[in-house]
Amino acid sequence: MKKLVSIILAAATAVSASAVFAGCSDENYPVNIANYTIDKEPNNVVVLDAATADIVAYMDYDRKVVGRSNSVIQDELKTVDNVGSETNPDVNKIKALNSDMVFASETLNTEVTDSLNDKDVKVFKFQSPDSTSAIKTNYETIGKILGGNKDGYKWGKAYYEKFIGSLEKQKREVEGLSGTGALKTICYLYLSGEKLEKLNSGFGNILMGYTNCINISTEKAKNEDIAATVANANPNFIFYDSEATLKAIKDNPSLSKINAVKNNKVLQIPLTEMSLPGVTAIKTLTTMNNFIYADKKSTPDQPVTKPASNSKTNSQPATQSASQPATTAPATTAPATTAPKEEDLSSKYKIDLDGLSLKRDDETDDVKTMQIRLADLGYVKNNDDYVTGYYGEQTEKAVKTFQKNNSIKETGTADNATLKAMFMSTAKKAE
Repeated sequence: MKKLVSIILAAATAVSASAVFAGCSDENYPVNIANYTIDKEPNNVVVLDAATADIVAYMDYDRKVVGRSNSVIQDELKTVDNVGSETNPDVNKIKALNSDMVFASETLNTEVTDSLNDKDVKVFKFQSPDSTSAIKTNYETIGKILGGNKDGYKWGKAYYEKFIGSLEKQKREVEGLSGTGALKTICYLYLSGEKLEKLNSGFGNILMGYTNCINISTEKAKNEDIAATVANANPNFIFYDSEATLKAIKDNPSLSKINAVKNNKVLQIPLTEMSLPGVTAIKTLTTMNNFIYADKKSTPDQPVTKPASNSKTNSQPATQSASQPATTAPATTAPATTAPKEEDLSSKYKIDLDGLSLKRDDETDDVKTMQIRLADLGYVKNNDDYVTGYYGEQTEKAVKTFQKNNSIKETGTADNATLKAMFMSTAKKAE
C-alpha cells in the first residue's frame, strides 16, 4: 500500500508556511510538502471540511472545487457535486470527478483515506484553527497548494490579511456605540447532548472578540453549573445554536429571568457557522454586530435574521437612550459650512480599501497606487524610481512621515486606518 499523503495542521504544532516550504525553487511548481510533491497546479479539488471550504471560498479558489461533502454549506460551493458525508464520503464519486486532491478534517474515515491514496488522490487534513496564527497557516498553506510556491503563497498571505482586516474594520465601526457606559456583555450557548455549554474556545470565541463586547465565557471550571454562571453574569445578549438550545434556556428557572431573555436579546446562529474562518465569518460577525447595535447603527450592512420569538413585546429601556447625543447643537458649535469638506478619494484612485493593509516587502498594484497617492501628497517623488509597486525602505519612511503629520502612530506600516486617512481629501500633505 502506498504511503498516506496527509497533512494535519494544528495551532500547537504548525510551523510557518515559509518554514514548511523552505528549499522550494523560485517556480510555482513543483510544491514539496512533508516530503510529498505536487507536480502541477491542481484544478479538480474535493472539499469535505466546512472550515477549509470557507477559506477556499473566501480566497476565490472555489473555481477549482468539483466536489463537496454534506457539511459544506457555502453558497459559492452549493452547485458542485455532493460526494456524501464529511467522515465517510463516496470514494468512487470522488474519483469519477477526476479529482487531484481532497481537503478534509481529522474526522475523515481512515479506510476512506487509504482508499483515496490507493487511487492516487492526495488527502490533506486540516484542523479547525483556534488561533489567528493557525488561521494564517491554513490560508498560506492552501494558497501554496492551489497556487504554487510564489504566487499561491502571496495569494494566501494577502487574503489572510484581508480577512483579519475585514474583522478589525467591523470592530472599529462599532467602537463607541455602547455609549458612555460599560461595554455590552455577550455569550454563546449550545447543547452538548442535553447539557447546556458555553462557547469558550475555538474560532467562534475569537470571532466574538470582534463585536467590541465583553464575552463572559471563560474556561469552564470542573463541575461548573453553566446556567448558574451565565445567570450570575447576566449578559446583555445571548447567541445560541438551535431551537432546542433556546428551549433549554427558557425552561431553566435561572436563565429565564436574565435581562437578555426577558428583553428578547437572543439570536440564533448555528454552532457550525461559528467555526468557519472565511467567507461565512464576515457574514456572521455582521449579523452579530447588527443585532447588538441595532439601535445605534443607522445603515446596517445586512438585515438581522432569525431573532428568537417572544410572545411579549418589550420596549427599549429608558436608560439606553440616555447615552444618545442630543439633537440640538450647543450655541458655541461652529456652522457646518465652515468645516472642511471630507471626501473619500479611493474610488478615484481605483483602490479598494476594504480590509486592505500593506507593509514592508509587499509588491502589488495596491502598493503602487498608495505610492502614487503619497507622491500626490508630496511624500515621495512621482517617478519610476519611487512608484514601483514595491514597498521598500523609501516607501516605509514616507508612510511613517505621513503618519506623523496626520497624528497616527508612526509604524511605517500602512494598516487599514492609515490607508483610509491617506485617501481622504483632508489628508495632510508633506510639510
